[in-house]
Amino acid sequence: MGKQALILTEQDYGFDIPDWAGLLIQKEFEVWSHSILGTENPSKVELQADIILLDLLDVAASDIDILIERSVALRAKHGLDHARVPMVAIASPSVHLTEDQLLHFSDILQPPLTGDLISNRLISLMRLATMRREAERRALTFKRFGVGLPVVPPPSDLAEQKLLFLGSGMAFLPVQSALPDSIDIVASLTPQMAEDMLEAQKFDALIIELSDYNAHLVEFTNALRRNPSYFSLPIILVCHKKATEDGLAALAAGANDIVSFPFSERFFENRIDILVREERYRQQLRKIFSEARLLMPTDEITRLYSEKFLKAHLEALEGDTGATSMSFAGIDISFDVIGDNQGHKIHENSLLSRVGRLISSLMRAEDLLARLDNGRFVALFPDTDLYETRSALRRIRSIIQLSPFIEQSSQKGVKVSLDFSLHYSDTKSEITDVDKILKDLFENPVIRF
Repeated sequence: MGKQALILTEQDYGFDIPDWAGLLIQKEFEVWSHSILGTENPSKVELQADIILLDLLDVAASDIDILIERSVALRAKHGLDHARVPMVAIASPSVHLTEDQLLHFSDILQPPLTGDLISNRLISLMRLATMRREAERRALTFKRFGVGLPVVPPPSDLAEQKLLFLGSGMAFLPVQSALPDSIDIVASLTPQMAEDMLEAQKFDALIIELSDYNAHLVEFTNALRRNPSYFSLPIILVCHKKATEDGLAALAAGANDIVSFPFSERFFENRIDILVREERYRQQLRKIFSEARLLMPTDEITRLYSEKFLKAHLEALEGDTGATSMSFAGIDISFDVIGDNQGHKIHENSLLSRVGRLISSLMRAEDLLARLDNGRFVALFPDTDLYETRSALRRIRSIIQLSPFIEQSSQKGVKVSLDFSLHYSDTKSEITDVDKILKDLFENPVIRF
């Protein structure tokens, strides 16, 4: 994902940026500033930003209206749509915006600001914008086939949240006091208790406390990520100082984030809000896409998207000026019967269907998987760089390799092999030859593993 921010300011910083923006630099953001009271337009590079920040710190109350008015006009002039490029206000607690003014912003951030807090919030908003953009692109493709698809915005109401807490309990009360009373928190002492509760009830997120002995909790995190039912369940670690190494191990096993204990209540609430909002939106989009896919050209064997749909979607992507990047993954699936010394390959349709659909279930809602022919599939990962894509595919491969598969004709176990090839595209440049892209993906990839 691109991490480029344009800060709209009252004063002209030239090539410099406001002091607080150094927090973004520390979090590997590319940052530019532009005075909205000046006469010059933002440069082409600045207009490629993934998110816009309006700096209202140290601004006189009498000037706030004109700054908001100018920022809204600038966005309209340059086609920076609110749903595609979110705008966030950075304002002091003494600033009270009206309801009409608040409509222009995706979020309001107030001091004290930390690098983690501001970075996590901005990245979350960019992810939500990516999902919204993909919903719009998917709707355009569906329209080509005569099917209307609703484009829903990210959820604004996060009512009826239910969280599961796992751990010794030392951090339970601090966690409970950090969150609104409306959030229901259920505690479990052991991974087995937590697993039973996850099977019996629906939770928005899992909070794991790491303190003294944590090996079983790290393994539990790893096990959840190998289970398709909990592949995307938000997991946040509350890590005591002495458990830092275990926290990093749990993060590598698939947890979403670490919060050091003791923690800032405001930061913790912010992090939970981010994770729950993202996951609820993904679930919402997954349901819409899954139901609508039944009306699309699908592959006869796997019922995933077909090559015809994939090409139509890439053509729709070509005309999308708001997209920033796309990673393409070629997936080549092959099967070997375990214990077969002859090394015969099998091509059983039921196996191909099962593996393909399992891969699809392990991808995000905004990602797309289509089958070309035989065991060849193509996956699209919007606004995702090659490193993130490679990490996601490796995790998918590990889950597939641990899953049992049986050949129906012989009832023997089957080993599934996945070969990946990657290609990266800046979708602001035109996609002129879809067939060439798909051919190069398998024959001349940027990365193969």
